[in-house]
Amino acid sequence: MTLHIVYNHQCPKCETYYIPYDEDVPCPNCGLVEPERYDFVSEAVRSAQYNLRCNGSYMPSAWWVGTLGDHVLHTIFRLLEEYRVSGEGEIFMECAAREIDEALPATSPHMRNHILNIAIRVYEEMTKEGDLQAEEG
Repeated sequence: MTLHIVYNHQCPKCETYYIPYDEDVPCPNCGLVEPERYDFVSEAVRSAQYNLRCNGSYMPSAWWVGTLGDHVLHTIFRLLEEYRVSGEGEIFMECAAREIDEALPATSPHMRNHILNIAIRVYEEMTKEGDLQAEEG
């Protein structure tokens, strides 16, 4: 069992799927900053914390992707878990950038960067809450 994020959103201008997770986040394809915002980061932190507490891993033992939110969340779990297991002494952003290319090899560059930026925000929030150790240097 884990916590899903059932959320889909398309840019009203170019119809790209993305997550407007912070107030200044534009569409990664066309740059439109629209009024809709979704508190994705807080929900992702809560879900990742739940997985680690209940399963001993950020990666749940099973996962079904039915929405964009769940797809992004699953990718974030993978990035966090890779960092937890083998990222010692490495900066999260570097570890996550390398891992995202393995996780999403066919993803367009704008979506790759969008998902990576969300993962970094999740990591930052988890670090603030003491769930992850802050990076050295």
